Amino acid sequence: MIFRLALACCLIAATVVIQAFFMSAGLGAFRRAERQRGELLIRYPTFVTVAWVIYLIVPILIDVSLWAGFYYFSKALPSYDDAFYFSTVTFTTVGYGDIVLGEDWRQVATFEAINGWIIFGWATALMMAVIQRLYFRPPSGH
Repeated sequence: MIFRLALACCLIAATVVIQAFFMSAGLGAFRRAERQRGELLIRYPTFVTVAWVIYLIVPILIDVSLWAGFYYFSKALPSYDDAFYFSTVTFTTVGYGDIVLGEDWRQVATFEAINGWIIFGWATALMMAVIQRLYFRPPSGH
């Protein structure tokens, strides 16, 4: 059990690195766009918001895939499809319960749910930061 939980902590660390990379790259691109094409951001804030939300879904899909791979390669679940579905439901904390892990694996799934909660909170904060820059700018000259 301790070994599995240690691996779960490693997966949490990996998802934080992935999220940090995407955050850094995305915010860097956003800052460059503000400097070089600020008028487009002001003119098309809805398009930029949609693009940003889709961009933030990419690392979440990578995170879910990592957890699914862990379940599948550890033989906790019989197929990658089941593992990906279970991981998605767990990471999003929906928890339908139609696919469950064996007793030895249940605690690991709670770590994934905590991981998803943290990552979704982080992604929400990033979405709000961009939305504030797009929609709540001070008027020019202030």
